[in-house]
This record gives sequence, C-alpha cells and structure tokens, in this order.
Amino acid sequence: MIVEDDALVALGIRLTVEDLGYHVCGIAASEPEAIALANASQPNLALMDIRLKGTVDGIDTARRLRNEFNLRSVFLSAYTDEQTMARASLTYPLGFVQKPYSAGQLKSALDLALRRLAAPKE
Repeated sequence: MIVEDDALVALGIRLTVEDLGYHVCGIAASEPEAIALANASQPNLALMDIRLKGTVDGIDTARRLRNEFNLRSVFLSAYTDEQTMARASLTYPLGFVQKPYSAGQLKSALDLALRRLAAPKE
C-alpha cells in the first residue's frame, strides 16, 4: 500500500512499483484513509510519505499501522533532518528512501523490506 498525499507522486510510485513486479493494493492520502485501506486489504507493507493530508503525519500513521495491524513501513521522503529521522526510527521502519530516488533504489528497498518480513523470527 502507498500512503502519499500528492496524487501525482502517488501515481508515479504505483506505476514504478507495479513495473517492478509488485502489487499495490491501494493509495491513501491521510491517516484515516491508510487505516481503512490496511483494514480492508491487509497489505504486506506500507510505502509511507512523512508529510500527509490532515493533522497526523506519516510517522504517527506508521506507528498506528504497526500497533493496530502489525504493518511495517518503508519511508519515502525528502525530509531527512535529524529530528525527523529520530522520530521515524521509533516506528522500526523496514527502510528509508530519500526523495528523489530511482526505480533501482526503490526496488532495493522493497526487496530488502520483504526479505526482512519473510525472515524467521528469533
């Protein structure tokens, strides 16, 4: 699932992810949309922007998705300042890809995230 408030950016991510051979169950632009989509679709992971529509950002949305659905996130964001990265790390993300990124960088992040999810729990 993709959580991104810019419709054109979200469409670009979707097309890239699908071109890489992955399925996208849907796009959400805000926390309420992300919660509804996760509940309805039970995705494997969320590609999460940090800035979203509404009052709740992507970091808090990622935290809620993890707590309520055990859904992990890969952050896709231009925001890489120390404070933002520290907050994001508290959600135990599967990865962080800085915008702008290439299809190859996104593929590497997705492959690694899915391997982490499939790894046996210790």
